[in-house]
Amino acid sequence: MNAAPSTPSHRAPWLLLLLYFGAHVVARTLVSDALELDEAEQALWTQQLAAGYGTQPPLYTWLQWAVFQVAGVSVLSLSLFKNVLLASTYAFVWLAARRLTAPPLALLAAASMLLIPQIGWESQRDLTHSVLATAVAAATLYVVVRLIEKPRPVLYLALGLCAALGLLSKYSFAVYLAALGLAVLLSRDTRPVLRSPWLIAAALLALVVLSPHALWLLDNWQLASARTLEKLDASPGLAGGVVRGLSSLLGATLATLAALVLILAAIFGRAAWTPATASPHCRLWGRYLGLLALLMLALVVVGGATHFKGRWLQPLLFMAPLAFFCCRPQLSTHPRLYWLRGTLVVFALLYLFMASMRPVFDGWRNRPDELNEPAAELALALRSAGYDGHAPIVTHDAVLGGVLRVRFPQAQVVVWKDGAPAPQAKPGAHLLIGRGEAGRTMFDRAGTGDYSLLRLRYRHAHPGHPPIEYRYTLVR
Repeated sequence: MNAAPSTPSHRAPWLLLLLYFGAHVVARTLVSDALELDEAEQALWTQQLAAGYGTQPPLYTWLQWAVFQVAGVSVLSLSLFKNVLLASTYAFVWLAARRLTAPPLALLAAASMLLIPQIGWESQRDLTHSVLATAVAAATLYVVVRLIEKPRPVLYLALGLCAALGLLSKYSFAVYLAALGLAVLLSRDTRPVLRSPWLIAAALLALVVLSPHALWLLDNWQLASARTLEKLDASPGLAGGVVRGLSSLLGATLATLAALVLILAAIFGRAAWTPATASPHCRLWGRYLGLLALLMLALVVVGGATHFKGRWLQPLLFMAPLAFFCCRPQLSTHPRLYWLRGTLVVFALLYLFMASMRPVFDGWRNRPDELNEPAAELALALRSAGYDGHAPIVTHDAVLGGVLRVRFPQAQVVVWKDGAPAPQAKPGAHLLIGRGEAGRTMFDRAGTGDYSLLRLRYRHAHPGHPPIEYRYTLVR
């Protein structure tokens, strides 16, 4: 089924990945030197290496720190790392699809993830940990496919490494591992994979990789779990929340898969609804999706979760296009296959256009967003006011702090949250800076009434739109 790796058909996907995600890196770097929230958090957290960073596992921050060490602290480094992860997701799904489907469907199985909004668009817009978790999930999927095909010790070790990296990416990766592991266990065709003693070696490797963060987690469980439970709105034992939880779960699932299902149904018609094979892998994906549904229902009924978002399901449902094509090999000769290719090209170009024009669109709508912040103008004004770019910076806002961290990478940036004790200032001068009314409140908390006021216009904003007010002072 597979052509030689040197054939053009196998080189073309790598070239497409390079061109598409390279274009996104260029677009993100040129469109704005300001930051989204998740980008700003990474700019701040990478100021030091730690075993944990609050509510999220640390792997994304560790890897972003490494990228910063090589390429510098910049928007380019942030975008480059994320797009490498996104390209890796598509690459691993394509590599798996090459072993499971006919050649005409393999590339489409991977590219059809563009029809999942959380992967095609939201991941470019402002996601981090979910992007990494999905990339590791795709790598895990590829390793499992290879194990089923021909078990080897190195693949078991790769599986253990993937399991550890996934849990270090996002704690919900445990749901993916549980559903996939049970699906393999319950299938007669794949069960022998779990009988190898090398599975114990894989588990031990995973424990070794996880141990530094696991030890931190034991001492910081309340800090790590509180925000997660708050996001899920978990209320164990409250039967009245079950309906709300199921409704939210259904809504998140539809937000993830509705576009994919509707487009595939529109293109392939009746053929989209009639699987033509009961191959081992087709049965495996069916069991996986069924078990995933049961685990999510248990999270609602037993765990009391009442709130879900589409992006949380991204690492769990990314393989939906692969499962679809794996169970329908007859589509490889479908006369409307080129319709899907054309649709995917349109979506890819649309996403690239939207990413390139976001600040402009927000300005035209008179609703400037984070990427409309005048980062370069702010940095220039602060330097003109006497800031040397090295003194510590204290601010109340994580996004503003991340922007300043990128503009002044030699300075330590501290975010002073409302209600938190004042940060301990090191000997010497530091810059205290706030934005808007929240900035005024921070100066009130600091007891510093003497500050300079700076007004800067949002980028691309209407001439009549109010400027941003920055308050700042150099505390000596």
